[in-house]
Amino acid sequence: MQEEIDFEKYRKRGAYHWQNYFGSLLKIDCFLRGRYDLVISLLKQSGTTQKSHVLEVGCGDGALSGLVYKTFGCELTGIEPSADGIRYCREMFTRFNFKGTFEISEGYSFRYPDNHFDFVILADVIEHLQHPDLMLLEIKRVLKPGGKTAITTPIRTNEHPEDKMHVHEFFPDELTGLCEPYFGKPVQTVYSHPVTWHELYSYGKKRNRSLIRLYCRICDKLFGCNVFLQNQSNSRWKNFKQQGILLQKL
Repeated sequence: MQEEIDFEKYRKRGAYHWQNYFGSLLKIDCFLRGRYDLVISLLKQSGTTQKSHVLEVGCGDGALSGLVYKTFGCELTGIEPSADGIRYCREMFTRFNFKGTFEISEGYSFRYPDNHFDFVILADVIEHLQHPDLMLLEIKRVLKPGGKTAITTPIRTNEHPEDKMHVHEFFPDELTGLCEPYFGKPVQTVYSHPVTWHELYSYGKKRNRSLIRLYCRICDKLFGCNVFLQNQSNSRWKNFKQQGILLQKL
């Protein structure tokens, strides 16, 4: 079986996702904040409460897990193949006085028993996997009957992945088709992050890009309006960069 891509970003950049989400006005990344807030929205719609047991697969440095705990105060478990990532998860949770359990986990077999979790998060992970079908099968195994999973990932726009660290990016119908044999039709499908805002925020002349980012940060941090967290139902934009699906174990 082909090995997964090895990430060195935490050794080089530290727990940078925490700054991207929880940092000061000039430190936050509105694109990432939109991704995380989309997961929180799916969790709220799924009925997640303080009593829920939530697993995040591929939790990285723990910033999204931190947001989940801050929002719900639920029983939280995170797994991640990077030892550096797990170390930052534990350090940052201690710093913020959050509660969670984090463990190194490699491959597609979790140590947890069948029917164990109320909710599983797979946020921008599936595009990195050599065998996403095996991951879906394992997520289904550890979910309780009626439990839900939220999967977010970029929308495929080119013949080859835009990010060299991505094994495969998915068209919306392609992602749904991959998941249906394990969970049936999605409970909900959301498209977010308008392409136009992504182009303005990420590319173009440096001065213009800096002004756009400042505007986005002010809207997000001060007024709670993230320009990327616009979905198909409430946005005039037609093309989107991110997709999220909510699935249920029957």
